Amino acid sequence: MSVEVCKLILCDINQHELKVRGTPMFPCGGYFADISDNVTGDIPWHWHEEIEAVVVSSGAMNMSLNGTNFTLKKGEGVFINSNVLHSMQIVGDTGCILNSFVFHSNLISGTAESVFEQRYVRTLLGCDTLPGIPFYCGVDWHRQAVQCIQEAYEAYKEEEFGYELIVREKLSHMWYLIVKNMMSILKQQNQNKNYNIVRIKNMLDFLHYHYDEPLELHQIAAVVNISERECLRCFQKSIGMTPIQYLIKYRVSVAVRLLEETNTPITEICSRVGFDSPSYFSKIFKRFMRCTPSSYRKRQRNC
Repeated sequence: MSVEVCKLILCDINQHELKVRGTPMFPCGGYFADISDNVTGDIPWHWHEEIEAVVVSSGAMNMSLNGTNFTLKKGEGVFINSNVLHSMQIVGDTGCILNSFVFHSNLISGTAESVFEQRYVRTLLGCDTLPGIPFYCGVDWHRQAVQCIQEAYEAYKEEEFGYELIVREKLSHMWYLIVKNMMSILKQQNQNKNYNIVRIKNMLDFLHYHYDEPLELHQIAAVVNISERECLRCFQKSIGMTPIQYLIKYRVSVAVRLLEETNTPITEICSRVGFDSPSYFSKIFKRFMRCTPSSYRKRQRNC
């Protein structure tokens, strides 16, 4: 099963990533991603039921994970728990290459109700206080976890006899390292769901459905029955920007896709992504893409 080059994150209206990982017999996908291949220089906000394990192969990135932000450089990595909202962005101008696995928990647990599922897998998946773990070079067990991911990736890429067993072994050992070293957190009885993240997902749902309409802050806040001030706080804490800033960036990302994939006139794209002024649309587009919409379309067609 060859490594897949990942350039575009396809999501449904809720930013739930639409992707089949591996096969029912081997529910695991290996991916190579150069974040600089994405025109916005990032992997936008999304989430998926599967677990993700990532190693930074070159460069550096900022990782945003359920409201927590950290920087990872070459040789470091991250574990991303199930259904966790996350995004990644390049640090600097040297690019950032990632090797990653996205896999279903039953790759580790095997059959339902097994000792692996009950004692080790369910405990970690159900821990709301552990949405993810950055693996840093300066921590011994973190280095071991990164090595597990990288060795699993190499086996997956080479596809030699028995590689599925090696991948499962290495990812299981990574899981063991997490459970062993994070036991104090896993033992905490956390009955309170992270309502901030639930609210953010609902508001993102609203923005992704109504991005082409005139929207104001009070409309976004009303989706989850909170004040405008609380809405701003939720977005700043989880996304690192205001709702309107996120909306504008999302509109530009949709415009980029339309410029690349359709012959739709730019004035029509402007209105389809929620801008009522072509000149303002061009100004905002240039702020993000460093060129006008027409220049961007010409450049893409000359590639």
